[in-house]
Amino acid sequence: MVLLVPTNSFSQNDEAVLAPYTRAVTITPSDSADLTEVPRAIQIHAGTASTPVKVIMQGDTVAVTFQLQTGFIFPLRVSRVYATGTSATTVIALY
Repeated sequence: MVLLVPTNSFSQNDEAVLAPYTRAVTITPSDSADLTEVPRAIQIHAGTASTPVKVIMQGDTVAVTFQLQTGFIFPLRVSRVYATGTSATTVIALY
């Protein structure tokens, strides 16, 4: 059996902030737990065009609420996404 491995033309390059994303994980919003890893960006999905998402930014301690458009990718480095104050049905972390 021959194992085919996908070619990765960028395997020798650093993952810069502007490089393409290589991983995506669904975030479970929590009022008490920080994310285990700070993402490079987030994407939200919800039933309305503009959705409140309450977060703590990386390196900060004060929560802020953004009105984010559904389906767009936002380059926000967040350490927590709150359950209270967030009405997005799905929040995806991009790395």
